[in-house]
Parts: sequence; structure tokens; C-alpha cells
Amino acid sequence: MVTPVFATAVEISDQLDVSGFARIIGGYLDSDADSLNGYEDELTFREQSLVAIQPSYTFSDQLSVTGQFLAHSNPERESGTEWLYVSYQPNSHWQFRAGKMRIPRYAYSDSIDVGYSYHWITPPLQVYNNYLVPTFNGVSANYNYAGEDFALYLEGFYGYFNGEIFQAGNRVDVKADVEDLRGIAATLSSHNISLRLSYNTGTNKTDVPQLVPLQNALELTGFNNSAHSLDGDGRAHFYEIALSYDNFDHFIKAEWTRAETELDLAPSVEGYYLTAGHLMNDWTLHFTYAASAYANVKAQQELQPFRNQPGHPLAELSNGYYQIFDSVPNGSLDSYTLGARWDFRLNMALKAEASYLHETQPRSGFFGTRFTTGVPEDLDKKLNATLLQVGWEWVF
Repeated sequence: MVTPVFATAVEISDQLDVSGFARIIGGYLDSDADSLNGYEDELTFREQSLVAIQPSYTFSDQLSVTGQFLAHSNPERESGTEWLYVSYQPNSHWQFRAGKMRIPRYAYSDSIDVGYSYHWITPPLQVYNNYLVPTFNGVSANYNYAGEDFALYLEGFYGYFNGEIFQAGNRVDVKADVEDLRGIAATLSSHNISLRLSYNTGTNKTDVPQLVPLQNALELTGFNNSAHSLDGDGRAHFYEIALSYDNFDHFIKAEWTRAETELDLAPSVEGYYLTAGHLMNDWTLHFTYAASAYANVKAQQELQPFRNQPGHPLAELSNGYYQIFDSVPNGSLDSYTLGARWDFRLNMALKAEASYLHETQPRSGFFGTRFTTGVPEDLDKKLNATLLQVGWEWVF
């Protein structure tokens, strides 16, 4: 875990420092869907705007406590304690932490809320909005080595998660209980090139209350396989590879992720992006291509003969079961983003971004139409959108 570096920090006392960040993001969506990432066909500044403070109290050269507290403008996004941990650093190579921390899943996991730390306004949705759980409570150990020709950073963690989960960037209306959450991340850097690899896994023991009546009905009628396919228990695995080249005049970065679960209602998904940019004094111009694709949803077939059979005693049960699976993402989404960033002050930046997104296969899961109005009639329709955004970033 790498704590974001801020331009300035307020020294309250010899032991207490306070830093922070803020962002004001405006966006407008032109689309044949209801919404995308919370944006609709009207200008809004509430979806991604936020402010945060990060106090750090130092007990000694080895022992400290750090917190990060966020306030989102969007009530649908959780405000409060993003991380809070005790850190013990016995020497310049090792660091041990205990408390609430971010899972080191992506290249920008620790700084995903700090928009100043990256060139986009919105990091590629196909990678950064596919996560299921963002944080954990537990312990971590970090090892850092910096030599003349290369640097190595290793992090391992173990813990648990209790809270809300996301699928394709959409908040799932359940409380997740993930146990035995563990993983490792490694970053190897040499001169202008950096390679990052990570893996994490956990056991999901989440009950979905909305599905319990349907599961009970399926079991009572003897369709046990269909009932078990709605279970929320199972193991999840996450893999990530990131490669970066940056010579301070231009950069090329790529990141690939894959999530796999044992849950029939959560098919595996892959996402990746390739981004390139050019720096000219205080300006950065960049372009990003991103894509994601879900595996096919595998519903049981034992109720198929009764589907869409009006008057049959099992028709309603069958239709209800398959409607659940029809609402699960199993499509793919491509996007193209062109953006600019102006660092007009040491700790402030203005950004502008235009993204075109289109489904290469329907039901990518990112468009609100697929979830807010039940199961639509046009399941085979591929949706498109243009998202325009402006942003102001500030670190202090």
C-alpha cells in the first residue's frame, strides 16, 4: 500500500499532520440508456465530487496512526472512514499495518479517490468499476527495496470485509460478508518502466434476502439445482497485471484484470485498458481505449420447459427464475476517451474529458436501463453513450 503524496500538509503539532484532497466533477450523458455511472442527460456535479482529509499522528519514528475520511456529494456513495490503520516501520525496508485499508487490487487502488494523482477524470470503468469489494479490515506487510538499477515493492495482506458490493459499477443491494480475504501485490520498476502483478481471493458468505422466497419456492417444488444456483456463497479470485512506461514527456500504460467466482449469478469478467499521453509544460493530452467482457451466465435448465407457458402451474416460478438471470450482465463494453489536463498550480489541476462507450455485446451491465426498470424487452439491443466531463482537482 502506497499512501498518496500530497503537495502540502498542515503541521498541527510536532506529532500531528493533516493533508487532504478535493475534487469537483461535472458530467453530462448523451445516451439511449437511462444512466451510466450515475450520469444522465442533464449536467450534474454530484456524482463524483468529494472532499477528504487525511490526518497522521506520529508516536515515534517507527509507530504512527493514519486515517482518511471522505465526504461524497452523492448520497448513494458511502461517506465516512475510508481507511484507518496503525503503522509500524522498524526500518526503511519493512512496514506493518493493522486496521482498515484498501485492497491493493489495481495500480491506482490507494489513490482512486485522489483525482489529482492520475490524468483521467474517470479511470476506465471496465477495470476500476468491476471490483466487488474495495477495502478490508485486517493486517498487511510491505517490503520496499530501492537499488541503483531497479526498485521492488511487495505487499501481502489478510483480513475480512463487511459492507456493500458492486457489480459492473452498480451498487448491489446486499450486505457482503467476505472472509479469508488475502492477497499479494508486487511492483518491479527499472528506470522508466514499471511492472505490477497482483492476486487476491476471499470466501463470500453473503445472503441475498430478495432471492430467499424464490429459493424456498424452488426447493419446495423439487428444483434443488435451480435453488442452489441462486446461492451467495462461494470463493472469488482476482488477477491483475499492469505495465507502465513514463519518461516525463510522454507515457504509455496498460492494465488487465480478471475476476472469477464460484457463484452462478456472478460470472467471470475481464477488463483492460491502454492509455497514452503527451506532456507539454503544464498540459497533458491523453487517449485511452478500454474494454470489458463477461462470461456467459449459466442458469439451470430444469425449469426451461415451463418458461413462457401461460396457465401452467410452474410458469410463474420458471419465469421468475429466468428473469433473475436475464438481469445479470453477460455482455461487453468498449470505450474511447480523449482528455486534457492543465496543472495551473502546484497542487491544482483542471481537466476535460470526452468518452464514447458502446456495447459490443448487449447487457454489459454498465447502463442503468438494464437494472432500474426490471428486465427490458430489448435484451438484444446494444447501447451507446457519450459522456462529457469537466473537473477541478486539489490536494492540500
